[in-house]
Amino acid sequence: MPTLIFKETEACNSNCIYCDVIARKKPCTISFDLLETVFIRINEYLEKYSNQNFSIVWHGGEPCIVGVKFYNKVLELLDKHCPNTKNRISHDIQTNLTLINQELIDVFKNLGMNRVGTSYEPYKGIRGFGKERDSDAYNRAFFRGIELIEKNGFSWGFIYVVTRNVIDKPLEIFNILTNFKVKGGFQLHPVYSYKNEDKNNVGITAMEFADFLGEIFKEWWEHRQRYPFVQPFFSYMNHYGNGGTVCCSESGQCAYSHIFLGPNGEISHCGRSSDWDVFEVGNIKEVSIIEAFNHAYRKDLEKRNEYLLANDCKGCEYFSLCHGGCPLDGWNYKDTIFAKSEWCAATKVFLKKYFEPITGLKFDSRKYEQLDLSK
Repeated sequence: MPTLIFKETEACNSNCIYCDVIARKKPCTISFDLLETVFIRINEYLEKYSNQNFSIVWHGGEPCIVGVKFYNKVLELLDKHCPNTKNRISHDIQTNLTLINQELIDVFKNLGMNRVGTSYEPYKGIRGFGKERDSDAYNRAFFRGIELIEKNGFSWGFIYVVTRNVIDKPLEIFNILTNFKVKGGFQLHPVYSYKNEDKNNVGITAMEFADFLGEIFKEWWEHRQRYPFVQPFFSYMNHYGNGGTVCCSESGQCAYSHIFLGPNGEISHCGRSSDWDVFEVGNIKEVSIIEAFNHAYRKDLEKRNEYLLANDCKGCEYFSLCHGGCPLDGWNYKDTIFAKSEWCAATKVFLKKYFEPITGLKFDSRKYEQLDLSK
């Protein structure tokens, strides 16, 4: 099922210290005329591929900033242009929750949403409103949003971005996050910076991230029944057992799984590729979604696994787990998608130094050597 990362706006009401998009791009929002073209294109795709479904992830910027009128227009365009295919289109949203209200929740329900992705930061000065990053006001609005979506029966999970500010506080962070969301899931994620730009000195190295994860993993392992869905730990446990899925950046299968659409109609591969101006394939006004999925760069992505196995990742026992990491990382650090990710080092150190000794498990790549890694 193709996933469309739809950045309908680049505008945002927050000022995250690690965000490099707003600093490099002038925020804009898609017009209703262009939005109509988008749903014409989605319907074209679904009519051609009658056995497929289509997932839209509303993204930003901050997707709630466009308001109720925008999403009511989406409903109108679905009825107008996708009358026979709209039941094959699912909708999710990634939002900071500070602008959500009951009107928005009601229209999200009409779109079939029942879950929300968000992010959270307990420390001051990292996420917040305005130049001074008013974290207190931000978190008050954030928790009001959490209360509202839970009242309406929405499930939710969040990303925690590990910055230099907290790299020496792994157990403190773990205790805060698990108390914040005991039963649900969250993902620990390092800061990604464009071409090593780190204007606010918040970036961390792969080795620092590996040790940060490792210290948390010791604690998580003791309490894994209580907090099962902490990533990347849950995915690694699943993969060691039966070769289950890992996140998109380690799947080695993103060549035909994602597509990105920006507020000016620009088409790229995913959110990160658009932020970093890679894999640009034209505009939705001239290029259909069908054509975008047949673009030549996707053939290169399809060949990446084979190339890495013969070069950067030759002999790596963990290749069928991480597949050299995200191709965007290879481009970001070495100007080619045929390079392995810098974060592969974090994966290998974490698994060898912490995961395998603590769990007693040993990854057996022979279980998966018959997998078709080109898919």
